[in-house]
Amino acid sequence: MWVQDDDENTAAADSDEECAFSSEDEEDLQWHILEKQRDEANQRLSELEEASNQLLKEINVLEIQFQIERSCRESAEALALKVTKENKVLKRKSQMLMPLIAELPENLADMTFDPQSDPTVNGDEVDGDEVDGAGGSSSEEMLLESQAKITELQASVDGLLAEKLKLEQQVEDLTSEQTQLREQLALEVAEKEAILRKLNKQNKTVNKLKRVSQLVTDEFTEMSQKLELEQGLRQHVEVLATQVRTDLKMQVQLEQALQQISQTSTALCDIQLYYQDRSQSAVEESSALSELQNLREQLEKSEEERKTLETQLSDANSLVTQLQEEGTPLCLKIRPYLIITKNLDEPGEKAIPDSVSLPPPPPPPPPPPTTVTKYEKLKAVDEMMERIKKGIVLRPMKRIQDQKSDNRKSAILELKGMLDNMKRQHLRRVPSRRGTGRNVGEAELLMVLQRRRRAMGDNQEPPPSNQPQGTPKDTFVLVSVSPAACESGSAPVLRRLKQNREKRDSRIRASALSWDFS
Repeated sequence: MWVQDDDENTAAADSDEECAFSSEDEEDLQWHILEKQRDEANQRLSELEEASNQLLKEINVLEIQFQIERSCRESAEALALKVTKENKVLKRKSQMLMPLIAELPENLADMTFDPQSDPTVNGDEVDGDEVDGAGGSSSEEMLLESQAKITELQASVDGLLAEKLKLEQQVEDLTSEQTQLREQLALEVAEKEAILRKLNKQNKTVNKLKRVSQLVTDEFTEMSQKLELEQGLRQHVEVLATQVRTDLKMQVQLEQALQQISQTSTALCDIQLYYQDRSQSAVEESSALSELQNLREQLEKSEEERKTLETQLSDANSLVTQLQEEGTPLCLKIRPYLIITKNLDEPGEKAIPDSVSLPPPPPPPPPPPTTVTKYEKLKAVDEMMERIKKGIVLRPMKRIQDQKSDNRKSAILELKGMLDNMKRQHLRRVPSRRGTGRNVGEAELLMVLQRRRRAMGDNQEPPPSNQPQGTPKDTFVLVSVSPAACESGSAPVLRRLKQNREKRDSRIRASALSWDFS
């Protein structure tokens, strides 16, 4: 381990030195690049200075030439003005002398000609032609003289310009030599500086190598000492490692054994719970199977009863339609019939409990509910009232369309009622509650019963109703079959007859009530 640490330290030192060298090399490269850029910029500046100097020289030459040309032009213009003035004077004088030419004597010229005394004439003849020729010759001479002077001046100016150009070229050559010398001097200085930098770098590297060699020797001595220590410690550690390994193996084996014990205990608990659940489920399944068999038998019986009830229901519907066609006068005739049926039902109910006691039969299924809602009833009542007012014969209500849905709903309700009654009978062993038929209020039933009792002359109180007060208006209370009704052998037949009778009576009562309300 220590050897590896020493190797890592030496590698880190070498990497630091290499990084230092690389950083210095990068700095040198950057410095050289900057020097090159500086030299290029200086060269461009020198070139721009030379070009600007040449432009200034050319501009000076052009200015000098322009000034010379302007001076020559001004002198020529002045001479031309003088010549024109002199010509005008001569022409005027000649015109003044033209009329006097004929009067003058022939020898006038000899008499009066004195070139010294007459400065204006200057040897010119008296004739106008001669005077004109003399004036033109003098002006031409003046022009020639001026032109000669101009040419001399131009020649002198050209010579001066040539000398000036030569001198300027010499100055340019000297300046170029000076710039070259300066550039050479700068290059030599840069080379000298680069050499000095290289020497400094080499000195630095030599010093670093010396330091590194000293560090390496020190580290080597330390590493040799550490190696000896490590060898001794490694032997001791190996002995300890063998002991620890054996201890760890024993601990692992103990942990595995404990885990196996815990797993087996959990597995045994799971098996125990599983068998308990299975035993409970078997008991429940056996009870459920027995209940299912009973329910199936009851379902078969209820289906048979349902079929018979459907036939009876269709008969009752036909009777109701006939009764509705008869109208209000028939309702008055039916009331005594209802009283008679009530009187007949009461002794039958009293005679049934006298038979031999038998186990209680399953309760009857509830009658199927009618599809006629409260809204439809009110609508039908309103229609009947309008027809009575107008004198129209009443017609029966149509219930044939929804007979299939009634049958389905009645079958479902019968099954539900049977299952509920079976559960209650199985748990409590009490007679089932009375089923509910059409929705008629308790107060209305009491009113009907009071009417019947008044008609019969009976002063007894009305029987209490088992329905709650919150039931809707159209529900009827059906008389349930007592458990003692099935004591004799003909108990099922009597019970069915009684149920049919009660259903018929309830329908008749409902129709009578509807007519009473109308």
